[in-house]
Amino acid sequence: MEEDMIPTVVPPPKPEPIPPARKDKRAIITVAATVAVIVLAVGGVCGYRAYVDHKVTVAREACQSAVAGFESTSTAYKRLLAADDTVAALKTDVKSVKDTKTVDTLKRAAAVKLPSLVKCDASKAAGLDAATAKAGKASKTVKTDTKALESAVKAVEASKLDKTVDDANNLYESTDGKVQDDKTREALAKAIKSRDVEAIGKAVKAVNDSKAAKEKADAEAKAKVEQEAAAQAAAAAAQQQAQQQSQRSYSSGSSNGSYSNRWAGSTGGQSYSGGGSQSSGSQGGSSSNTGSSSSSDNIHYDWEDNTGDQYNCQPGKFCPCSFAWPRPFDGAFSVSATPSPMTGGR
Repeated sequence: MEEDMIPTVVPPPKPEPIPPARKDKRAIITVAATVAVIVLAVGGVCGYRAYVDHKVTVAREACQSAVAGFESTSTAYKRLLAADDTVAALKTDVKSVKDTKTVDTLKRAAAVKLPSLVKCDASKAAGLDAATAKAGKASKTVKTDTKALESAVKAVEASKLDKTVDDANNLYESTDGKVQDDKTREALAKAIKSRDVEAIGKAVKAVNDSKAAKEKADAEAKAKVEQEAAAQAAAAAAQQQAQQQSQRSYSSGSSNGSYSNRWAGSTGGQSYSGGGSQSSGSQGGSSSNTGSSSSSDNIHYDWEDNTGDQYNCQPGKFCPCSFAWPRPFDGAFSVSATPSPMTGGR
């Protein structure tokens, strides 16, 4: 029984011998698989590299495009800043615009600082993408600044036009009846209505010239009237001076003459002698005068000594003349003095 329980060792079967052709086939498969794995690995690496490179290339192109746009907007801003209209607007005096704030706004718009130039020199797509975004943002900023500058220039020009129109209108209203040719004012009114700067400028000049011409003509006419008045006044003064000189000459000549201011006659037995030889009748008596008076007293008056020089025989002044009573009773007067200038020789 115990012998039956002892296991029996059975030897393994011997492998069957592999034919040579079968061995070559396995080697080929193994080599092919290995090559395939290697090829796949290399292909994957190359593909990844190609993908990465392509992504970088696309990002670089996008960055360069954004930078080109930024440069274009910057150039547009600089061109607008250097334009004749902008330069002229920047030189505008605040007194020549209606709204002075437009000038301040223009100066601020012209003084902005442009963003710095963006470079697409990153080696990775992420860096290039960041540069692209920066260039795009800078381009938008410059575009906004350009529009602001353009609007500011237009605002200053409009304000200048408003001021020009207002000044022209004031000139039109203030020159009513003060120009030599009123057609110039009519042309100015038309120019104001059209708001044409050049037309307004020409019309304003024409009105000012016409106004100056009228002022000159009025001044010449006034000067002529004043000259004529002065000439008349001078002539009147000269005439008056000549008359006064003539009166002085006559008075001087009269002072060298002799006047007899005594009168002779007899009243109540008295005789009066004026330096001449007189004979008179008597009233209650008789008297005879020959170069001298009788025994009666002589009567002398102060005006007898007046030669006329004191008064120049002027109107309203005393102007003596000599006369005598040759015959008291016949009413005849004998005047021996030179006629007075007061009577004009009459």
